[in-house]
Amino acid sequence: MKRLLINGWFWGRTDTGSGQYLHGLIWELYKALPEWQLIILTPPIYGDYRLPAPPPTVQKIRAPLPAWAINAQLVKLAWEQRVFPRWARCLHADVAFVPYWAPPITSPTPVVVTIHDMIPMILDEYASGRLAKAYTWLVSRSARQAQAILTVSQSAANDIVRLLTVPPDKVHVTYESLGTPHAPVTDHEELAAVRAHYDLPERYLFYLGGFDPRKNVPLMLQAYAHARTLQPDLPPLVIAGRLPEPRDRWFTDPRPIIQQLGLEAHTRILGFVPDKHKPALYTMAELFLFPSRYEGFGMPPLEAMACGTPALVADNSSLPEIAGDIVPPVPTDDVEAFAMAMLDTLASPPEADELIAWARRFTWEETASRTAAVIRALA
Repeated sequence: MKRLLINGWFWGRTDTGSGQYLHGLIWELYKALPEWQLIILTPPIYGDYRLPAPPPTVQKIRAPLPAWAINAQLVKLAWEQRVFPRWARCLHADVAFVPYWAPPITSPTPVVVTIHDMIPMILDEYASGRLAKAYTWLVSRSARQAQAILTVSQSAANDIVRLLTVPPDKVHVTYESLGTPHAPVTDHEELAAVRAHYDLPERYLFYLGGFDPRKNVPLMLQAYAHARTLQPDLPPLVIAGRLPEPRDRWFTDPRPIIQQLGLEAHTRILGFVPDKHKPALYTMAELFLFPSRYEGFGMPPLEAMACGTPALVADNSSLPEIAGDIVPPVPTDDVEAFAMAMLDTLASPPEADELIAWARRFTWEETASRTAAVIRALA
């Protein structure tokens, strides 16, 4: 029986994109590789009591860290470059799988790495410090030496080939799927409970996501303000996502912008929302807004569409590929075009069934099938 060793750094961390990817994939990958033994190697820093159990045939091993790993940076470096390849050798793994951009620079066994996006090499502000630049250099070099690279969109694949200068046949698009299940909520009591919990208006537009610079939240607010001048009865805008700390100036705090634009009476800030509330929030929204400047995959628009809600996205990176053209993507950074697209989509919304059918094209079964084919080819 062949053996696949999986880097479990993000096992149990479903609050991150890489953690959602690993959890969604593993529950289908063990079915796609029935003739293989799958082992997840996890670090000791989270404690076993916090980690969920893997699928029934998947073994989980917690590996110790070296004594010199005395801070967060050294712990991560030691795990990726020393501990993981050492265990690949000890366990006689046939293939080592790193489901995020951190393959070992030397490995005793063939390596498959998933690179979700090329943000540190495309957007300078995301890798501006000395340590960040050094780490990007290290993982870029090690990715070039990996036997196969997986990624989650054709757009990301194009970026990888161009920026890492690797052969196109080394990069495989496997896509991904929803981190947690999403579907239209039809239970009226559940919808009423979520509406009451957040004191939501009867009609609203919706944003759910981060507040880092590439998310383009200021443009969304400017476009919404412009749309209101054209249609004063426009539904309120509801904004969800963990707000930045007061002294963190790198992230965008939407509240001062809302005040400057005079939108206080027309916006609701929810802050962090748990996964269990997201389907209802998407279902009740009339339109989901996502003007991001760069996404490796773009999960929130797909979540909205899976709930039957149209998603308005910018025309860059993977967003047109993942969201499709049921609602035509809008030129990036064009305030007036985004405002007009809001009004046009609200005036003539697409059918919910069409949106749901599009979202269902992306499944973890398909992701696992494509991933398994690459792993088998390496072995």
